Amino acid sequence: MDKKGWLDFLGISVHNPHTEVILDIIFHSVIVALIAALLYFVINKWLSLLIWKIMGKTKRSWHDIIYKQRFFNKLSYLIPPLAAYIILENIPWAKVYILQRLVDIWMVVVSMIIFSNLLSTINNIYESYPIAKNRPIRVFIQVLKTFIYTVVVIIVISIMVNKSPEHLIVGLGAFAAVLLLIFKDSILGFVAGVQLLANKMIRIGDWIVMPSNNANGVVLEINLYTVKVQNWDMTISTIPTYQLVSQSFINWRGMQESNGRRIERYVSIDISTVHFLSPEEIEGFRSSVYLKEYIEKMLSTLENMNKNKGTILDERKLTNLGIFREYMEFWLEANPDINNDMTHMVRQLQPTAVGIPIQIYCFSLKQEWIAYEKVQSDIFDHILAVVPHFNLKIFQYPAEMFVPGENTKVS
Repeated sequence: MDKKGWLDFLGISVHNPHTEVILDIIFHSVIVALIAALLYFVINKWLSLLIWKIMGKTKRSWHDIIYKQRFFNKLSYLIPPLAAYIILENIPWAKVYILQRLVDIWMVVVSMIIFSNLLSTINNIYESYPIAKNRPIRVFIQVLKTFIYTVVVIIVISIMVNKSPEHLIVGLGAFAAVLLLIFKDSILGFVAGVQLLANKMIRIGDWIVMPSNNANGVVLEINLYTVKVQNWDMTISTIPTYQLVSQSFINWRGMQESNGRRIERYVSIDISTVHFLSPEEIEGFRSSVYLKEYIEKMLSTLENMNKNKGTILDERKLTNLGIFREYMEFWLEANPDINNDMTHMVRQLQPTAVGIPIQIYCFSLKQEWIAYEKVQSDIFDHILAVVPHFNLKIFQYPAEMFVPGENTKVS
């Protein structure tokens, strides 16, 4: 039944030519919409089920990713505009180009949605492999999406005004400065993303510290515009990608890959407790497994050095502080939690008003935070407990003291 037959069937008579044109448009639009909707329902329902049934037999991990992205469902979005396009091509109507333009825009937008979904699916599948941690492609995917969206906008406008996209692009040249301003973050983010990835400056899973952005934690995501960092207090810091290139930050990846995490802490020794060792003290330290060989070697050396020396001022002698430093060197070497293949030493820093700083510089084999802190604490627990055996004291302010110029006792 044609349009006139339907109007007669509905008891509608049309005498105004303008009304007839409007009804003609409505009639053809309804037919196209009904056929397109029917095809979409059939294909989306049955074709998708058939594809998932076939793919389900292979048990691939990336099948779940495709399913979650609903790629084949979105692929079926293209069926209605294609059907509408074919139907309109066979309608002998002078004004059919109006509907054809709408269908063309429909096809372009749907194609953009499908292609964008395809890129997201590819990225998610890629991220399921270990290589994605070192070589993420999310930034490039987002740049490609931005380019596609820009092209789609130009094509849609060209269809609406019935002009070639080339004419629009030429016209946009006059607005180049405005476009650069609009896409400034995208351009900066893209360039920064390429530099970050090409120079391996940052990866997903890296521990970075960037005080200017209050970031101190693990990189979760690297995007075109931002890098997300989960801080150790479980908050999330968002850093503009280009700031990681233009500003400084610390990446702890080198530590994580080096099989050692640095310990660099000191205790202050009370200067008044430093003295030469007496013969009795030397004999006492000889009983130590760590110090016995060292003391015997040093006594032999000092005996030769001190020949023909007139007074104690001219002689070189062992001190309790020096013996303590050597003891801690041997103790660290014997500690199974310390990496002896990396630099380790016990050194004396410049004396200060609060004593002589004795610094422990070494690398813990345990890098995980809690285990690392335990290793560090065990070392200094031992130092605090063993220092009195060398007749030394850790410097600390008195628990009770008088404030100069006042009679008030502070505790």
